[in-house]
Amino acid sequence: MTTFPNFFDTVTTTLLGTKPLKENPRHRALLEAFTEVQNLEQRLLTAITTPPEPGTGVSGLMEACTDLLIERLDAGYELSRLLSADYCCAADVPEDDLCGLEQDEKCCQAPAEPTAGLLDACSNVFAELGDPHAVASADLVDALRRLPGVAGNHWRYSDLTQARLAELLAPFGMQTRDITLPDGRRRKSYRREALLAALDVSDCC
Repeated sequence: MTTFPNFFDTVTTTLLGTKPLKENPRHRALLEAFTEVQNLEQRLLTAITTPPEPGTGVSGLMEACTDLLIERLDAGYELSRLLSADYCCAADVPEDDLCGLEQDEKCCQAPAEPTAGLLDACSNVFAELGDPHAVASADLVDALRRLPGVAGNHWRYSDLTQARLAELLAPFGMQTRDITLPDGRRRKSYRREALLAALDVSDCC
């Protein structure tokens, strides 16, 4: 699926002589969550229908499919959460359509201020877990979601998914690797060594 708006939408705006409309962050989050679900389903279907590479075997294929399935379930839950959340901000509804709609203060309050940097937040999670050599992406996301404020310039910590975290950490050279964790699980995980390197680079900038 292509991103929106794209080239055609930009041309349309130019031809009509109008200004681009301001995005509603909630609507963008819904679109991205839906797109993520579709992409993961396509990747899972491809993994299931593609013969395993020589030397990988059925166990390797099952492991890859299991990881994708977990990511798909996580993305589906995030989409369901966004779809089920109350939408009450009257500021986004035309005045003629309000019909006495009451605003929920919690929904319509100003966005939360950013908390400490994302790398520092990740470092705190590692520390709380005893500074293991690696933390599963899913576990790191679960811990970060409990924080207030904004992660990076895009999403609140509470709205993070594994894919969004990966996008935010990529500029720091942090990527997940398939790692066997101390509890025996083999999961896509972030290494503490990579996090420390990213923190060093960030401090120097």
